[in-house]
Amino acid sequence: MKEKFSEKTIYYIATLIFIIFTLGPIIWCFIISITPENEMLKETASLLPSSITLGNYKEILNPSTQSHVILFNGIKNSLTISVITLLIGIPISVITGFTFSKYRFKGRNFMMKFILITTVIPVFTTIIPIYGIFSEYNMLDSLFWISVIYVSSFIPMNTWIMMTYFNSIPKGIWEAAEVDGCNEREAFFKVILPVSTPIIFACMLIMFLMSWNQFQIPLILTSSQENKVVTLIMSEFMSRDSISYGMIATCGIFSIIPPTIIAILFRKLLISGLTSGSVKG
Repeated sequence: MKEKFSEKTIYYIATLIFIIFTLGPIIWCFIISITPENEMLKETASLLPSSITLGNYKEILNPSTQSHVILFNGIKNSLTISVITLLIGIPISVITGFTFSKYRFKGRNFMMKFILITTVIPVFTTIIPIYGIFSEYNMLDSLFWISVIYVSSFIPMNTWIMMTYFNSIPKGIWEAAEVDGCNEREAFFKVILPVSTPIIFACMLIMFLMSWNQFQIPLILTSSQENKVVTLIMSEFMSRDSISYGMIATCGIFSIIPPTIIAILFRKLLISGLTSGSVKG
């Protein structure tokens, strides 16, 4: 009984710490967004504002304001880049993962290790050469080419996830498809892909969230206001003379709404996809 009690206690404490570290910054950001600007700079020991203002939210939601145009244009650009990344990256990840799982060919192990090694290469070590190439071939400030860079960054991890999942599929499923008269292509599209739906959706969600959260790559590869993504919008409310903390916090709250909604809607597919170790025949 004492062991069970101690295990539960440790579990609840760990969960509480995780929740604080996860939701704490979001809650603090929301508090800043509803705090009057003049009160924010006062020396006070209180975490909560003495008065609440919704002026920042009213300004952001007013289509006639510049703040509304800037923020929602950034959200649109982030969504565009994320969708393009998914359309290119998911098919490549599925096909590559399936190839490494199904076939044994010369150089397979080397290629697998080489792809996985690229996941630990920091962005700042490759972004300067990438910028030089983009500048030479007039590809700077393009949402499509930024998406291509995202794809090249996210494919290694997604390929490994897909390959691991395909490895867990029993050979009996392939044999059953062959007995039913399916060739390899038909078995892949009619049997393997439907069975792999959870992991594919999990990879889609991971790739979407990673694309949405990017900062360094679009910061260096975009220059025009028209193509700025939502992670870069915060700088629009900072100038040499002043910083609008409330507006920055409000934009931060709005920027997490799309990925939050998508994560909530597809959380079951994400969990089932990442925890699937085998498929029952």
